[in-house]
Amino acid sequence: MYNVTKKHICKVCTSTKKHKQFLVKEMMFGFRDEFTYFQCTDCGCLQIDEVPNKLNKYYPDNYYSFGKYNGKKFRGIVGRLNKLRYQHLWTGPKLIKAILKLFSGNKFFIFNDLNIDKKTKILDVGCGGGKKFLYPLAEAGFINIKGCDPFLKNTIQYENGLTIEKSSIFDLRGYWDIITFHHSFEHVPNPLDFLNKVYELLEPDGICIIRIPTVSSYAWEHYGVNWVQLDAPRHLLLHSYKSIKLLGKKCKLKLFKCVYDSYHFQFTGSEKYIKNIPLRRSKNIGLVDFTKSKIQQKKYERKAQNLNKESRGDQAAFFFKKSLN
Repeated sequence: MYNVTKKHICKVCTSTKKHKQFLVKEMMFGFRDEFTYFQCTDCGCLQIDEVPNKLNKYYPDNYYSFGKYNGKKFRGIVGRLNKLRYQHLWTGPKLIKAILKLFSGNKFFIFNDLNIDKKTKILDVGCGGGKKFLYPLAEAGFINIKGCDPFLKNTIQYENGLTIEKSSIFDLRGYWDIITFHHSFEHVPNPLDFLNKVYELLEPDGICIIRIPTVSSYAWEHYGVNWVQLDAPRHLLLHSYKSIKLLGKKCKLKLFKCVYDSYHFQFTGSEKYIKNIPLRRSKNIGLVDFTKSKIQQKKYERKAQNLNKESRGDQAAFFFKKSLN
């Protein structure tokens, strides 16, 4: 970490004051290349000083799944049960829906208080192959859903009707009831342009949901440059509550809800970095050490849930709607 301040122009609030700088290593794959970040004195957004010219180096083939999902979770007897589970999330009796929502995975909680049905028009931006969010929705019978990701090799067409286009959000037309970013927004260098496009694509009563890591958190305060979700240099901007709210306001989008959804990873990953251990390094451990790690993980999970209740978890879902003025 630097004890240095320097003048930068904040990409969110355009502040030109002296902002605190940080030297951050790439640690997911263990390249250990160093990058300068600065945190805006005014809005709190933590952002990379210069985007690397060869950013693709830090997105190797094993970084994320951009290929077509094989749908194995929805095959056979277990697959049919999974399909029924997702279908009843939105169409079953109230008690069954309430129970299923508790066990539906960490992406579908965003729909808990929203009035949606299988005709709701949903666009997911930067979704890769769509395995964890869009594909289950398609299996549940949603008919107006689409994904887009410019880093796909080709447009993906699934047998269940889901299409994921090899395209940027700027190539899209039409109107959507819900537009989501599931941990893709922190990777974009021009967030203002993205949200202006979101405003254009949303129905008048549409909602944009952005799930991102946030510096308004215990993890950033405690771990600093060893915070696992800083993820240099892939994460270009890491927002505070203040900065993401301001960004939305600049694009005529009003922040009306925030749900913290962090989990044990903020601790298990960051503790690795403190020990100079890359995130993706595999390690064979014995049964005793494995058991100890699972016990510790459970403790971290409880701590994460408490931080979420205090609005101090290291990631959150931010809900925006079009501003009336």
